[in-house]
Amino acid sequence: MNETVSSSPKTAVLIHGLSEARVVWSRQEAFLAQSMRVITYDVRGFGASPAGRGNGTVAQMADDLAQILSARNTGPAWLIGFSMGGVIAQRFALDFPELVSGLILIASSCTVGRAGQEFFRDRMAQVSSGGRETLAEINTQDARGCFSLGDEKLIAEYQELRVAAVRDVEGYLNAGRAMARLAEEPMVQDLGGIDCPTLVIAGETDPYCPPRASEIIARGIPGAELEIVPEAGHCLHWEACDATNKLIHEFLIKHP
Repeated sequence: MNETVSSSPKTAVLIHGLSEARVVWSRQEAFLAQSMRVITYDVRGFGASPAGRGNGTVAQMADDLAQILSARNTGPAWLIGFSMGGVIAQRFALDFPELVSGLILIASSCTVGRAGQEFFRDRMAQVSSGGRETLAEINTQDARGCFSLGDEKLIAEYQELRVAAVRDVEGYLNAGRAMARLAEEPMVQDLGGIDCPTLVIAGETDPYCPPRASEIIARGIPGAELEIVPEAGHCLHWEACDATNKLIHEFLIKHP
């Protein structure tokens, strides 16, 4: 876990996506730290966090975060989640509403359709039989699909990050099970219970969590605002960094 301290009493917790580690937020952490306390951490099974006894549920991942915030004696915080991190943020807001000041959900979803379920099952099957070498190949391939603007230097940096983020394939498998489970246990019907300021951001050309997935979230959470970043892919907080940071900053200013 990493913490960047500001004099502001406002706290933001940044939650990374599948096959990532907390370093993925380098383009947002310093920017946000100018006006608030920023906490990043490695989700169970990624980076420096062991998979432990993962039960393949988003609820367990949300509970992990609750324990982190409790240990840090952190009051209500803004949760900024990317992709799987956004799913964890939604679950956390439902399970621990007293600990949430607001949500910013980037390229995320609240359910998984048939194509998404097949996506996770296919990758889990390959990783189960092929181990870390196969996972490295999958992460390299999937990382390229996260970008739409063809910045090869940026893609290579992200590929390296994803491959390095997983030391134990069980971490990836546990997270994959949790995401695939959203097909049978979606959160969409529960989103009306989230009562905090929420900004939903989508990349216009995102193939993994397309704008319609963000539209479902925005319709489900009362008062949620939706922003779509033109031409950006899944990793819009990387390839459209300035635009994403601007949206985050403006929303936080609106909700002091």
